[in-house]
Amino acid sequence: MKNNYIPNIRFVRAFLMVVLAAGFIQLKAQDPIFSQFYNNPIYYNPGFIGLNQGIRTRFNYRDQWTGLPVDFKTYNFSMDIAERAIPGSGGIGLLVSSDKAGTGMIKSNNVGIGTAARIPLYDNMVAQMGFMVSYAQKSVNWDELVFTDQLHARYGHIYESAFEAPASNRVSYPDFSVGGVYRFAETGSAYSNIQGTVGVAVHHVFQPNESFLGLESPLPRKLVITGDLVLEIEGGRSSSYRNYRNSGNFKFNPGFIYEKQAEFSTYSVGLNILKSSIYFGVWFRNQTFDLFKAKDAIFQVGVNAPWNKDSRMKIMYTYDYLITDLRTAARASHEISLVFEFDDFSLFGGGGGGGFSPGYRGGQVREMECCPF
Repeated sequence: MKNNYIPNIRFVRAFLMVVLAAGFIQLKAQDPIFSQFYNNPIYYNPGFIGLNQGIRTRFNYRDQWTGLPVDFKTYNFSMDIAERAIPGSGGIGLLVSSDKAGTGMIKSNNVGIGTAARIPLYDNMVAQMGFMVSYAQKSVNWDELVFTDQLHARYGHIYESAFEAPASNRVSYPDFSVGGVYRFAETGSAYSNIQGTVGVAVHHVFQPNESFLGLESPLPRKLVITGDLVLEIEGGRSSSYRNYRNSGNFKFNPGFIYEKQAEFSTYSVGLNILKSSIYFGVWFRNQTFDLFKAKDAIFQVGVNAPWNKDSRMKIMYTYDYLITDLRTAARASHEISLVFEFDDFSLFGGGGGGGFSPGYRGGQVREMECCPF
């Protein structure tokens, strides 16, 4: 007689645990990704530290694959301060991140401090080189792991495992990242201001060993390439008014990000729009450069709430919709970013504004110093 037995949720949960455990033991790790990479710049590239004037603080939260019975949640805080009073200085930055998978079964925590050097090129061009050193710690709850010798084909998790857990459930190591950023600003007939930024970064430069079992398990290096344009249409008001209220301007922000770590790679391309302090955006993510075979469609909404012409708060939300059949089980992912910006803040009394080279004359350079989007 044909067996029509359907495994219960406990067995499904156990199966997912096995998959996670197998990946944990056999596969190389992959860093968490963010859909709102533009709201998490120094996480992806330390060259962005201090690129815009003043101080910026960012809180990022991502809940991945909400349909699964286990949690994939990532929390991130970053802060960077531009310091134009020190010759050659881009700024200093702080990055704190926490990631958990499998209802806290595997946890990762990271604290990093970075700095960037500013390289003047022309009045409307600048480059920065950044460096970040981090202290990373990973932990695993051995009691929550499920191995194949614990599973029954029909009844799921019913046996004891022969696996003997190591004495330690933590591994710690230093980690290093480097990156570079190039930015230019122009004006044109179709757009009142055009700003472009390109960045390249390498993470886990020395491939630290993160094995829990005393073996060699180097964390693969990660390559990140980003690029975007901010195109602003004149709104008929003064520049200071536009920067304050955002009601006289219309900004388009097309961009992309490419990430490669070991055999994993992702590519995202899309467009954000800012009008009357409201953000809208549509992005597509895939593992190849074929846009017509995208795996995720990402939709963004948000608000830019200025307090005055030199400070503002931004709140953005993204909804990741899985285009593939995986959405039936994994469902969507959610991400929220909260950003605070204060353009006039400076640690050493030099002010947040000002130029980056002796040839500073305002105009295009000021558009490059201001927060672009």
